[in-house]
Amino acid sequence: MSKVFSFLTLCCVAILIFAGCGKRPLLPLAATKYPVFADDLEYADLDRAIEQSLIYLRKRPRSSQITIAGRSYPIDHLTRSLLFFRNLVAEHPSAELLNRQINAYFDIYQASGTDGYNPQRKMLVTSYYQPLFEGNLTAEGAYRYPIYGIPDTLVLRHDSGSGKKRIGRLEGGRFLNYWSRSEIEDKGRAAGNELVYLKDPLDAFLLHVQGSGLIKLPDGSIRGIHYAMKNGREYKSIGKYMVQTGRMTLAEASIDSIRSYLAAHPEELREILYHNDSFIFFDWTTTYGAIGNLGRELTAGRSIAMDQDRFPAGALSFLSSRKPVLNNGRIVNWIPFSRFVLVQDTGSAIRGSGRVDLFWGTGTDAGLAAGRMKEEGTLYFLLLKEQFLKPALVNYDYPLI
Repeated sequence: MSKVFSFLTLCCVAILIFAGCGKRPLLPLAATKYPVFADDLEYADLDRAIEQSLIYLRKRPRSSQITIAGRSYPIDHLTRSLLFFRNLVAEHPSAELLNRQINAYFDIYQASGTDGYNPQRKMLVTSYYQPLFEGNLTAEGAYRYPIYGIPDTLVLRHDSGSGKKRIGRLEGGRFLNYWSRSEIEDKGRAAGNELVYLKDPLDAFLLHVQGSGLIKLPDGSIRGIHYAMKNGREYKSIGKYMVQTGRMTLAEASIDSIRSYLAAHPEELREILYHNDSFIFFDWTTTYGAIGNLGRELTAGRSIAMDQDRFPAGALSFLSSRKPVLNNGRIVNWIPFSRFVLVQDTGSAIRGSGRVDLFWGTGTDAGLAAGRMKEEGTLYFLLLKEQFLKPALVNYDYPLI
């Protein structure tokens, strides 16, 4: 991401088979079509998540613009929308009252969803988490699989045509693509930049896909690690590759099934992992929390990863889908959920208008739930109506209807 660079855990496995790239990412919604805004989580978590978006937005240049439904808005409009909404939920209104307030004060835009015939504008909802792995600062015993910091040979180059930065390397005065995953791991192209070593090559790979994690060292201490840079190569799903090559069916695809397959066929490990040329470089964090691409800590159940070329970073949205119910480390049921979430992350696998990846949290249970999320859902964005942006109302002292 990062992100936390999302792994769709079960999802990443085959998710890109369904990923969509709608041409119009956000569509205005008539008031008669507004969903019922009912939140299944605590408001305290929502307040913390809103604060993280506000910190990010306040650091953006005041001249920054966002695009919603083909129209540009100043970044301050997004900031004021969050402040206004934060003021509403601070009163802990009933669901009925909050719905009346949203209908009165906000314009609603629905994400266009996956490509193809999709009249209900359904999204593909997946989830990711922050894993905990055992590691060692030196290559000893079973600790043989390095996680790297940014190598000195990696350079960024501004592309005057696209206006974006390209990631690559210099060789003989020429700017070339940076090394692929197989070249980095087999030929030591990032040697000298090792941060920590893990016991399992698949764990190292999963850390790349998740984009951040916690490392438990032999002395019992725990350190956070997060995405710092990537090699600029295209992300390719190994789950999709294993389905396409007949190693498993789509229904069977999951992290557990991939791990079991690789344990039974170790001679195929390089072929499968090296299918994904994308490679992530990391840095240590000063917090245990997962860090998204906005540079802010993610909130479990509230932060989402989306394609930020299509959806505004930091924005408030409302997500409806299904979630697993856990009991003693097992998924025993699936139930509907809906909640307010914020766009605070992105990822190489999260592309187009039909993808949303929900950050589930940290640890084993979060990984179990995240690994099974591959659901349909709907997503709506909230933007304060322009008549409520008047300077005289800057304190947001509005009547609560």
